Amino acid sequence: MSASGNIPKVSYPATSSKIQTQTIRVLLTTDDYEIDGLVHTRPGSYQSRVSDILNVKEMHFVPLTHVTYRSLRNPNEPPRSVDTMIVRLDTIKMAVPLDREDKAPSEPAKPGGMIFTN
Repeated sequence: MSASGNIPKVSYPATSSKIQTQTIRVLLTTDDYEIDGLVHTRPGSYQSRVSDILNVKEMHFVPLTHVTYRSLRNPNEPPRSVDTMIVRLDTIKMAVPLDREDKAPSEPAKPGGMIFTN
């Protein structure tokens, strides 16, 4: 604290570097939901495949973007969409990559929803 009792402001240098990622569209199933979204991987790293991300012991959640999900317990409810969803790994019963996992870095998967029929 400064002598006047005010908390001093701390400034951080601006950073413009971005982590290069590759997106892979996946379908995840839990006991309650079917989830279609994009998982972000780091090409060339130990987490470059969906299976690598799902098997990291230190991770407990997987973030997804461009998500469409539907309730398995209430199949008459319409699917819902959100920009971001965090899924707890130990709730995932099935994971299916819907895109090739060998695309060029930063080439986004085509976001899209799921088609549900009765």
